[in-house]
Amino acid sequence: MEDCIVRKISVSETLKSIKVNNKVIIRDSIIAPNVIRSTVSRLKKNGYSFVCKTTPEGTEVIRYK
Repeated sequence: MEDCIVRKISVSETLKSIKVNNKVIIRDSIIAPNVIRSTVSRLKKNGYSFVCKTTPEGTEVIRYK
């Protein structure tokens, strides 16, 4: 019997790991844009500051705080 390893992407931890004043493009096939926007909104309540913009390559996220 083979062991199956399931890896779950944590959107919150991914966004928190972005360095301040750094821009990252997340492909839509990795994380859906609506999930990124809702997570950004939730993290703003905890003091984080992000700007996200949809581009042809994916969702561009910039962390400010």
